Amino acid sequence: MQTTPGAVTTDIDAVIFDFAGVLSTTPTTEMLARAEALDIDLATFLPIMLGPLDDDSDHPWHELERGRITMDEFEAAIEPMWRAAGATEFPSVPRGHELLSFLRPVPEMIAVAADVREAGYRTAILTNNTKEWGAWRHAWDADNLVDVVVDSCQVDLRKPNPAIFELTVELLGGPPIERCLFLDDFPWNVSAADVMGFQTMQVTDPVIAAADLRRLLGL
Repeated sequence: MQTTPGAVTTDIDAVIFDFAGVLSTTPTTEMLARAEALDIDLATFLPIMLGPLDDDSDHPWHELERGRITMDEFEAAIEPMWRAAGATEFPSVPRGHELLSFLRPVPEMIAVAADVREAGYRTAILTNNTKEWGAWRHAWDADNLVDVVVDSCQVDLRKPNPAIFELTVELLGGPPIERCLFLDDFPWNVSAADVMGFQTMQVTDPVIAAADLRRLLGL
């Protein structure tokens, strides 16, 4: 089963889903392909683009995901960084509906999310996102899929900050954290939730994870 070892039991009141990489395919593949096309290696690309992965800092990407700056302001802020790293070009970030052109729903995970809710569990989507990418919410009919949607750019908080996990639980009605299951594809977000006492499932293959979740909950 694709879970953090020993982290999941069947005593669950609520299930919290990440969006990209769980309910949809991930945009990471596209961004890595754009970097490769410009001959920019991963070790150089990620710190410039995303900042520290296991922290919620003042890096421009983190400010963008908190909704504090625009995509244009983000790109202007990181330009000195990639130029200082010796790059003459840097991959552009998908704009607006362009993101939806290479994201694909994961039908198996969407179906299990609906079934989890139908079975009486409280459900949420907890996503780090940008205002310019807001079309995902309508395209995935997110507000009808789950009980609560928490989007980082709308609440001025982002994973892995514990405060956004606490907010999500509060909006779900306050179930005990230890009875909440959190699914995410990024290990640093899973680790943050794990430390807080959540039950966790790191998703490496959403189709397999959907089947795991069905078995876990007896759906």
